[in-house]
Amino acid sequence: MAINFDILRTMEPVDAETLKNMPTGALLQRLKTLRSMQERFEDSDWTEEERDAVTDAGLIAFKNTEIWRSAWSDVKTLLAEREHIPRGSKDRRRAAQRAKQNR
Repeated sequence: MAINFDILRTMEPVDAETLKNMPTGALLQRLKTLRSMQERFEDSDWTEEERDAVTDAGLIAFKNTEIWRSAWSDVKTLLAEREHIPRGSKDRRRAAQRAKQNR
């Protein structure tokens, strides 16, 4: 039976150098995808063939694996090093709220 990787929620591991060159938005999306993965194989509806195929392909699929923990910590470490810039719309809303209060 051929395994369709498109329907399984998986992610390819990325080395640290490639992660460093990714824009912050892409890192945040990667973090969101990692967060959305299933906790463990036993709680999923995957077959053992699907799990084995994903493992053989070297993909990240479940949170209770070392490869997931490593990917998570790599992304979190890089995001912690980057500057946080608040979204512009949030600043505009706060300024508008202050203006209303000062009338």
